[in-house]
Amino acid sequence: MRLPKIRELREALTSFFTPPYTTKFPAVPDTWSGSYRGLPKYDGEACVGCGACVQVCPSGAIEQSDDRERKVRTLSVDYGSCIQCGQCQEHCITGKGIVNTTAYSLAVADVRAPEMREAVEKELTVCEACGAVIGCRDHLRWVMDRLGARAYAHPNFILLTQARLTDVAPARPKSRFRREDQMMVVCAKCRQKIVTADEFRLDHAVVKPLEITKITEGGVMLTVKNILEDKGVTVWTTTSEAKVFDALKTMADKGVGALVVVDKGKIAGLLSERDYARKVVLHGKTSPKTPVREIMTSPVFCVKFMTTAQECMALMTEKHIRHLPVVEEDKLVGLVSIGDVVKSVISEHQITINHLQDYIVGKYL
Repeated sequence: MRLPKIRELREALTSFFTPPYTTKFPAVPDTWSGSYRGLPKYDGEACVGCGACVQVCPSGAIEQSDDRERKVRTLSVDYGSCIQCGQCQEHCITGKGIVNTTAYSLAVADVRAPEMREAVEKELTVCEACGAVIGCRDHLRWVMDRLGARAYAHPNFILLTQARLTDVAPARPKSRFRREDQMMVVCAKCRQKIVTADEFRLDHAVVKPLEITKITEGGVMLTVKNILEDKGVTVWTTTSEAKVFDALKTMADKGVGALVVVDKGKIAGLLSERDYARKVVLHGKTSPKTPVREIMTSPVFCVKFMTTAQECMALMTEKHIRHLPVVEEDKLVGLVSIGDVVKSVISEHQITINHLQDYIVGKYL
């Protein structure tokens, strides 16, 4: 008779002392009490709409959309992209606004099915001056509760507390900011403009459009848009294939010192009197035969409506140029020269001096 091998003895002992793989009969209900990190769910009461879950989601499964007209922020989770990492729950500022449940992954035929998304809507608070989003109302209340009595140092929180007690009608838009606008729900940018207008009597601190003039603690800074409103937006152009002589004739007829070179709707360069003086005769060329492309300045430095006069002057000084095309949405909308910029800087300095004088002698709104 053959004796059993050591391996066979080990397998026999293991089988003898190992519990059976089959369930008992009759069946016993599963009493497993362990945890499982499954699909995340929003708690409409605990969520304050801060959007922290959107910022930390590594797979981009959580989206945020703000409807300013309805004043509603929607936070939604796409279960098709969710990797159930738990980052949303870990970084939730309230600790329970969104939690990972023990729900298992879904098996659906269409990824656009309603059960593949989880969403919550929160009321938005928007600036009563410019319409910018300040935050969700519940989020502001959460911050206010954490600040305690210190929250009453901010007008927005004072008005939020008042809204808890009674209905507060929204402020009516005005042509410009006034001192009474201090007690209005506004964003940080508008509040800074209200305070500055109150201190320095900036009568032109209009509400709409808010971005025409930049206002700082030291006074007002005129922008390219202000310069063009005073100068005009007419821009004379030429093409790179045109002859230099024809371009010079256009300059003389229109009384300008530079032309923007435009090809197929795009800015290709800039032709100025300085380019002609330095690049034609001195190089043995003649203006009737030389195309503009051979002497034009390229590439061209451009500015936008909201570029300040101070920024234009700094750019002109650094790059040794005298003209700056103005471009908005890839379209040529104007041209400013060094003379326009100097005139604007002198004007804004005079405005600031007048405001400071009025402030010193006690003239208020």
